[in-house]
Order: sequence, then structure tokens, then C-alpha cells
Amino acid sequence: MGKFKKVEIIILAVLVVVLAGAIGGKVFLKKEEPVQTKKVEKPKEPEPAEEPEPEPEPEPQPEPVDIPVDFAALKAQNPDVYAYIEIPGTQVSYPILQSADGSVDYLNTTLQRTAGLPGSIYTENINSQEFTDFNTVIYGHNMKDGSMFGSLHSFDNEQFFREHSEINVYMPDKAIKYHIYAARWFDDRYIPASYPLETPEGRNQFLSDVRNIGLSPAYFNDQYTPTEQDCLITLSTCTSNPTNRLFIIGVRGETHPAAGTAEPEGENVAGAVAAERKSPS
Repeated sequence: MGKFKKVEIIILAVLVVVLAGAIGGKVFLKKEEPVQTKKVEKPKEPEPAEEPEPEPEPEPQPEPVDIPVDFAALKAQNPDVYAYIEIPGTQVSYPILQSADGSVDYLNTTLQRTAGLPGSIYTENINSQEFTDFNTVIYGHNMKDGSMFGSLHSFDNEQFFREHSEINVYMPDKAIKYHIYAARWFDDRYIPASYPLETPEGRNQFLSDVRNIGLSPAYFNDQYTPTEQDCLITLSTCTSNPTNRLFIIGVRGETHPAAGTAEPEGENVAGAVAAERKSPS
């Protein structure tokens, strides 16, 4: 009996050892298995919001001005009046006329439509009445008493030219300021027929000729040197030499609407072709 008891104890001990080994192996295997970790994604950083582009500041609008001309009274005398020219420091202060169909020769017709001297200050109907052409030519007689365009010869003096640099053109709905670029004696060519001013080449040729050919006196204000993109006025009158003309050339500057009127939305530009002839005085 004691012998069997010993065997049982031995068998029991062996079973305990085997069982312990099996349990230990499982635990060991569990420890050797790789631990799978859950990948934690970083939250996406919000993209910076695009800053709106700053709105451009509105361009300053020209201040309205009072028009110091009674156009109603002038048009009552002659409906062909459409503008008024004034040059500080000279006697030039006159209405500008234009015959719509070209039937009236305002070089020798007065404001009251009387034939003869001193005529009128006028433009031809090949030019727009809005002064939007590259070159609007304004004509007037060189009167001995300085009236009409006679006092333009004050610009034959360089000091006077340097001290007087503005031309004012008034219309019922606006006032235009011109800066005097040149005072130059030239030949008597008829500008609209001599230069194809509807082309950049023709415009540049005119500007080149004004600068480089002609007679003295010739004065220039380089501050106002024009380009083919500018709008000019050329005041044309006679000189002591019948084959020459005096040109006073102004470059369009500021335009101010008339007080109490809206600024015009658009302007018409004339594009008629002139017949070739000598320039009026």
C-alpha cells in the first residue's frame, strides 16, 4: 500500500510539472506575440483662409466747376457756338463756332453772321465738338489791335511763354484745361491734309515736325511733351510772313464737369477726311 502511494505521488508530481510547463509555454507565447498598436492620426491643421484682395481705392473724381459763360445768350446770337476759349494773360476770350455742314466760312464771318473781319474763332467740321480728336485745330485772325488771335503773338516772347502755360476751354457741361506745350512758327501747310492723324505714324510725324522743323521763335515746355495718345489743340493764326503760321499747341489736362450736371458718359469723335487746301490764317 505504501508502494502504490509513492507511485501515485510520483505520477501526481509529474502531472503537476507537465501542467506547469504547458501553462508557462502559453504565457511565454503570449508574451512573444507582437503587440499591435493602433496608429493615431494627427488631426489635419486647417488651411489658412485666403485673405481677400484689398479693393482698389476709387480714383478721385474731378470737382464740379461753375461755367463762367452764358451759352444760352451766345447760342441765341448764333446756334453754331459750341465752346468758349480763354487764355489768361492775353485778349483771347471768345466763343468757338463750327458750321455743322461746313457752309459758313467763319474765318470771314462774325458771331452775328456778318461777312467780313474780324471773323470768328472756329474749328472745321472735320473735328469733333467734344475735343476728343488727337489734334483739334482752332483758327482765328491775327488782328493788329490784338483782338481775335492777334494777342497770341505775345508767345513770341520766351519769358511770356514760360509765365503763361494754360488754356481754358469751356463747354455747357464741362471745363477743359490745356497745358501749353509749344509756341512755334511753322509753314502754311494744312494740317489735316498733311498728316494722317488717324494713324500712330501720322501723329508721331506731326509731333516730330513740330519739334524739329519750322522757324524761330520756337519754345517748348518739356513738362507737357505730348504722345500719340494725347488730345491736343493747335491754335493757328497768321504771322508777318504770309507763308508762315504761328502755332500754339496745348495738351489736354484736367476735365471738370459743370456744377449741377452729370459727367458725360461718352463722347463722339469725328472722322471725316479733309479736302486738301491751304490753311486759313
